[in-house]
Amino acid sequence: MDFRLNEEQQMLRDMVERFVQERFDPAVRPHHRIPAAGFDGGNWVLLAELGLLALPLAEEDGGLAGGPVELMVVAEALGRGVVAEPYLTEILFAGQLLARAGTPAQKERFLANVAAGAVHIAVAHAEPASRFALDDVETRFTDGRIDGTKTFIVAGAATDAFIVTARGEDGTIGLYLVEAGAAGITRQDYRLIDGATAAQIGFAGTPAEPMAGDISILAALIDELRVPIAAEMLGLMSALFDTTLDYIRVRKQFGASIGSFQAIQHRMADQYMAVEQSRSLLYRAALAEGEGAEAARIGAKAYIAEAGVRLAEEAIQLHGGMGITDELIVGHAYKRMLLLASLFGDPDTEIKRYAAAMR
Repeated sequence: MDFRLNEEQQMLRDMVERFVQERFDPAVRPHHRIPAAGFDGGNWVLLAELGLLALPLAEEDGGLAGGPVELMVVAEALGRGVVAEPYLTEILFAGQLLARAGTPAQKERFLANVAAGAVHIAVAHAEPASRFALDDVETRFTDGRIDGTKTFIVAGAATDAFIVTARGEDGTIGLYLVEAGAAGITRQDYRLIDGATAAQIGFAGTPAEPMAGDISILAALIDELRVPIAAEMLGLMSALFDTTLDYIRVRKQFGASIGSFQAIQHRMADQYMAVEQSRSLLYRAALAEGEGAEAARIGAKAYIAEAGVRLAEEAIQLHGGMGITDELIVGHAYKRMLLLASLFGDPDTEIKRYAAAMR
């Protein structure tokens, strides 16, 4: 396989890296989290102007038709900067779900504004007792209205519409579009470990529009999202490794840099291998097609999640108390890593799914 990026992909990566360098710094990142939405609206508009919000959408939907490799490149670059904006959950998840499962009228009403950064949407699927089971849905849709509770709606505090999973009168799980200002909605906002906002939403006789697709489209999309999730974690790993390497070169103890100690060198060598192994698994997952592709994506996410959390913990140990301060990227990256490692399934759950996919 040829793992080299083509010219357009390299330009895309360079553009995102410039955005990260110009707009993000460990010292200012907490300020981006202060707004009720959990991110800076100005940065979101800039991402739209760069075309990144339209990147995953098909050309007929006004998008740029970015494929798995392009989305991987963007996610990894955003991960290296520990970017606060909910690109993964809002654009790659909710935006693509709307594009694939929405009716023509729903897509016409929302997609262009989503790509322009003017409208925010979120997926409301998880329920208090569902954990990672996609088919554990108690929310009901009857006579055009939804009743139930959804939780862990990332960026749900600032959304204009929700894509909600609910059981219809025939018992099948469908997708429904709900306006954020609709009657019968109660919302409780809270902060996640990385500072992002999330919401728990209660629906009580809330008007909802059926969408064209069903939960099978949601399941297929979540499978594909393992690649950008793993890519963002790889970006975090690279940032953590480089930051730690720089630090052990200048941190002195007993009159010598701690990077000169053999025990520290062994630990860093192990983490370097983890980064490179993660990169290989990610590239394989991004390029996989047909039989075995699902297993490749699940396996990549499971391995990178474990390796990423372990690397982040090593980085904190080697930095000492400074590793958890807001002034350094290490603590921010660790918190983001913990969130991504369990998104749609923690490593143990993903390993069980991998075993099932390999049968």
